Amino acid sequence: MKRVVDQRDQQRSNEKMGGHTVTLTTQVKEELARVTVSRPSSRRAEVSALARFTATIHTVSGQVLVEFDVDSDNIARRLQTEIDDLYHRESTIHTTGSASGRKGTRYLVRVVEPGFDFARKVGLVTRGGQYIRGLSPTIVSGTVSDAEAAWRGAFLACGSLTEPGRSSALEVTCPCAEAALALVGCARRLGISAKTKETRGADRVSIRENEAIGALLTRMGAQQSRLEWEEQRQRREVRSPASRLANFDDANLRRSARAAVAALTIWRRRVTCE
Repeated sequence: MKRVVDQRDQQRSNEKMGGHTVTLTTQVKEELARVTVSRPSSRRAEVSALARFTATIHTVSGQVLVEFDVDSDNIARRLQTEIDDLYHRESTIHTTGSASGRKGTRYLVRVVEPGFDFARKVGLVTRGGQYIRGLSPTIVSGTVSDAEAAWRGAFLACGSLTEPGRSSALEVTCPCAEAALALVGCARRLGISAKTKETRGADRVSIRENEAIGALLTRMGAQQSRLEWEEQRQRREVRSPASRLANFDDANLRRSARAAVAALTIWRRRVTCE
């Protein structure tokens, strides 16, 4: 019975779109990539978080190149639009195959000239060229809206949302411990409890309370995904007592059957002896 229930949960937790199976994580990212933000500081906070969690700095032929590595064409185009509107920099989008154990197509957003100035403005380096390990100081000291935008950018970069259940969680894989702690601080400013942990050599920020997961999804702008996630959670909570009751009844039937067989065996032995 448990196997059948798990299969049904898996089928309901995925959405069929164009013949492809879309997980909750993909659904949340696609919804976040369509969020409209009007406050310039929040838009910059989102780009800065995306830069901190996905960007690398290269020097090619004496030129500084900033390269974002994302897993969705919609995220790449959103990022390209924000770079043009906020920083007035031209960028290009390139596609590449999976790498470093990642599945699917990757999208590289490249900003070349002037690369160092752009890296400084998005919070990757200081004016002196020193690498910033945590989030940009403008995010750390920013508004609540900036904290929401930072979480949106971090989730678009490296976030995941598991199915509702005992092990449900919203997680973000971080490039270093300093970035993880900064993200925990942003969550605290939103009234949400988040914890850091190191798993398989990677720093992660995890939220496991159902109410906190729902609240953060709304804060980031994924309200529709939250409603679907909550619906799945409620269905599972309703089904769990029924499953436990069915298992309890089944166990009682098995015990009754074993007792009946034992009683019949004893009766036959007595009849034989007589």
